[in-house]
Amino acid sequence: RWYPERRRAMHPVLFKIGSFEVRTYGVMLLVAFLACLPFAARRANRWGLEGGKVADLSVFVVLAGVLGARVVFIAQEWGAYYSHHLDQVFTLQFQGLTSFGGVLFGFIATWFACRKYRWPLRSMLDVMSGPMLLGSAIGRIGCLLNGCCYGRQCEPKEWYAVHVEGLPGTYFPAQVLDTVMLLIGLGVLLLIERKPGPHCRSFGWMMVFYGGSRFIYEFWRIGSTSATIGGSNITEAQLVALAMVLIGAALLAFVR
Repeated sequence: RWYPERRRAMHPVLFKIGSFEVRTYGVMLLVAFLACLPFAARRANRWGLEGGKVADLSVFVVLAGVLGARVVFIAQEWGAYYSHHLDQVFTLQFQGLTSFGGVLFGFIATWFACRKYRWPLRSMLDVMSGPMLLGSAIGRIGCLLNGCCYGRQCEPKEWYAVHVEGLPGTYFPAQVLDTVMLLIGLGVLLLIERKPGPHCRSFGWMMVFYGGSRFIYEFWRIGSTSATIGGSNITEAQLVALAMVLIGAALLAFVR
């Protein structure tokens, strides 16, 4: 028998060094980076780029993405929380990130780097498309362990029910659902790439898969800072996700 009290998937703090907490989410970000770095380097040759230089650029892009995820989250929550807790604005414990901010700043960093090194932006976007999906999938496991972005409350008897730190009852692990959808999207993308295609095709499909996964995921998630639109069940995050799907679809139609 699997007792509910044993299903504690939340481990927000991995270990402590004195009073400093090493949070599991930050460790999972590192795991995602270490997994995506060689993945991006291997993909580089296909689009005529040097794997070593792409790996170096990836470090810069990831750092910009993490910074963007933090900056956008603080801006999003400034009036409700951070304007009253200024001491928590600067922290190395990754307490508060938003993936859309990471995508935005990562794209800007890629654009600047390609201009500096005179690389074709469209090739770099295709190279990064696969690692983007993989990194996001691993990051959602970090959300599960951190106890954020959780799903709707469910009965403890359900086999998938997990506890959330500091909350009563059990919840659906929506983070795992997003991870599965992102990995499926990555698998389909790799199958599509087996046949030659135009530039930006991979990037367009990544936008469709990432946005579609986030749109579906939001229906299950309640541990969210994204506000709903009017009296509907549609969140602001879903509008951004839908925009990503439409932009990706339009890009695919254009390059085709």
